[in-house]
Amino acid sequence: MTPAEIFRLVNTIILPAWLILVFFPKKKWRNPVIYTFAALMSGLYSFHVVTGLSNFNPEVFNSLQGIMDLFTQEEAVLAGWIHYLVFDLLVGNWIVNQSIKHGIKHYLVIPCLFFCFMFGPLGYLLFFVIKTIKTKNVV
Repeated sequence: MTPAEIFRLVNTIILPAWLILVFFPKKKWRNPVIYTFAALMSGLYSFHVVTGLSNFNPEVFNSLQGIMDLFTQEEAVLAGWIHYLVFDLLVGNWIVNQSIKHGIKHYLVIPCLFFCFMFGPLGYLLFFVIKTIKTKNVV
């Protein structure tokens, strides 16, 4: 498969996991399913890092230009995108777990999940604010 085909595939297969977070937050099977999605995507990520970045030089992380140069390679962009998808999903799951733990209504969590899916840290920040207001506790 080409990187473009894999990109379309991962964008499609991650959607059910996010739908589970939105529609089935309190099901006992949610955590194992989400962690399985994340593990499978992590395996795909690992494969593309190992096979696609054979000329990888860790010094690229020392400068913005190095990162820009790295992300001119399709495999690197694909691996980076999968990286985002996995971590955003795990943060989304953490948000759901924390909302249940702290008794935060799910309707308040859904926008956090949307922003986490679309903009990662913005969804986390929104949840942090809601959680802090609802629990009056930063930790």
